Amino acid sequence: MKIIIKLLIGLLFAFTLTGCFAEDYDVGVPTAQLHFDISSVQLTEANISWKTASEDVQNTIENIEEFASSLKEIKVFPNEKVSLEFKENEKNGGDIWTDPKITVSLLQDDKRIELPLDDSGEFQFPNKKGKYVLEVEFINSAGSAQYVANVLIH
Repeated sequence: MKIIIKLLIGLLFAFTLTGCFAEDYDVGVPTAQLHFDISSVQLTEANISWKTASEDVQNTIENIEEFASSLKEIKVFPNEKVSLEFKENEKNGGDIWTDPKITVSLLQDDKRIELPLDDSGEFQFPNKKGKYVLEVEFINSAGSAQYVANVLIH
């Protein structure tokens, strides 16, 4: 009988400890950053539709190109490679996103140019010079987040 009681106490102790190691899967809207060779730039949130148990964020921007043109200009070189990184929401303290779908596009005069994103989060700007709106979309089970930047390829 003593063995059974010790076993039950041991199991109770083990279950209690596993609760201490649980992760917070209720994550907030991530932030998006572009990394260049010597610098980094945080992208600006635009259209957000994100809902978790602890957070409900809804933000709508009607005209993305107009909104992005009001942002500080980011100058890049033709064919420049950059890496895209998503970081956890500092307020919510989580960084677990299950299989997000991430797309990167350049917008110019109502035309969309899809930029291929590799598995490490790198993409390359085209060689055509001009002013563009960089649009990054992050979609997962909690919702979607759109990030924009005002880009000049010079």
